[in-house]
Amino acid sequence: MQNDTVRSAVALRNSTLAQLGAEIMRPTYDRSRTFPGLVHIGVGAFNRSHLAVYLDDLLGRGEVVRWGEFGVGLLPWDREIHAGLAEQDYLYSLMALETGEETLRVIGSLAGHVYAPEATETVLERMVSDECAIVSLTVTEGGYFIEDATGRVQLEHEDLRHDLEHPAAPKTWLGYVAEAAARRMKLGRAPFTLLSCDNVHGNGAIARKALLAFGEARSGALAKWIEANITFPNSMVDRITPRTTDENRAMIAERFGMMDHVPVVAESFRQWVLEDAFVAGRPAFERVGAQMTGDVAPYEKMKMRLLNGGHSTLGYLGDLLGHSFISEAAADPLLRRLLIAFMAEVKPSVPPLPGIDLDEYTATVVKRFTNTAIRDQVARICCEGCAKISKFIVPTLGDLLKTGRTPRVLPLVIAGWLHYQRGRDENGRAMQMADAQAALLKEFVDSGCADAGLALKVRPIFGELATAYPQLAGMVQGNLDELRTHGVRAAITKVLAEV
Repeated sequence: MQNDTVRSAVALRNSTLAQLGAEIMRPTYDRSRTFPGLVHIGVGAFNRSHLAVYLDDLLGRGEVVRWGEFGVGLLPWDREIHAGLAEQDYLYSLMALETGEETLRVIGSLAGHVYAPEATETVLERMVSDECAIVSLTVTEGGYFIEDATGRVQLEHEDLRHDLEHPAAPKTWLGYVAEAAARRMKLGRAPFTLLSCDNVHGNGAIARKALLAFGEARSGALAKWIEANITFPNSMVDRITPRTTDENRAMIAERFGMMDHVPVVAESFRQWVLEDAFVAGRPAFERVGAQMTGDVAPYEKMKMRLLNGGHSTLGYLGDLLGHSFISEAAADPLLRRLLIAFMAEVKPSVPPLPGIDLDEYTATVVKRFTNTAIRDQVARICCEGCAKISKFIVPTLGDLLKTGRTPRVLPLVIAGWLHYQRGRDENGRAMQMADAQAALLKEFVDSGCADAGLALKVRPIFGELATAYPQLAGMVQGNLDELRTHGVRAAITKVLAEV
């Protein structure tokens, strides 16, 4: 970015909104009248491209109850987000990107934000206050302290042990929510709803399980109060939101003449399906495109198995081939054929949904993945692979095997992920890898990433799948051998010839 562009760009603030270019959408409502009825933990890119945007839409429609969001950051990198938001009066921009087109919008639904490690009591006071009706979460797939295959809550985790020993100085969302619940119970105050916005199957049920187990570890009385009072609606969330880059910031300054330290980029598409189970009231999300339902499970199964599983399919094999962005991988003719074959193989495991045409849905997934403007990083899709494989691939594989089918593509996807554990692509380039549960694969990695059986026996990822279906080990091993001996393209070509 050139220095003169930086100097001429308008710094985003409440006081500068009127100075922004006419093409930039901005809040037309009085932000001072926003009611921070939601406390949201984890105000990263996805929260700011999804929940906060639905709230901004409602505020723009003049809701009687003007719901806003008060954000909380728990993790070290949230400090930078907090600093940027605070400097900008908690405003930020969302740049929606489609191939050959971009639009910019300023979002005003954040009523405030704190970095929790420096303001613990402020967070707890917010969560205990009468105006807090919903505590919402975006803490990623691995943030629930639950072992995927067994469903066991990992109370032995050092951070949870800390929160149990120091309840007034928590580190985790479980510690904060449990302490807020304990204070509400003691004060005789009404409960709140705990709303998970994470891309996790049965996210409300998962959050409930984790909080009840943690509450029980604190006291039986607290666990009973939580169980009797707090509601945990399940939800399905969907909007591709890649990491924001310096290039994105430069584009906003150059193309739109606005300086934003913490912008978010996303595709135009968005979807949100929620169970209508809010104990203390809620915003009218259905007025701005969300779907309220009594059962989210069929919708999230469709999305997680087809879209998220498809992402993983492109991600690991695309990274091995040297692709940096999902759109590049989806544009690769061989990978595109594999993606289509993957979804065709998965569709029999997806229950029918009224009003949903699965062929149309899968076509939309392919179109979204090929959006060249998004530049969704393959590395982002590949991170936290242990959790993603266990959630997006393993359940589908189990269902197909249970019905007597012989999947061809899914064993290749698992083998591709295992081959990816070497940490280098086919050109010898080191890949950017991040997985909080990587230690689960230590024995496999120490073996040289050659023996698939060492990975398939890892119960937190695969459960009893390899024991129940002995043929699986041979299927995955055959693909892994092909990848190691002949390379990714040869392995994919061989599988496509069999489907």
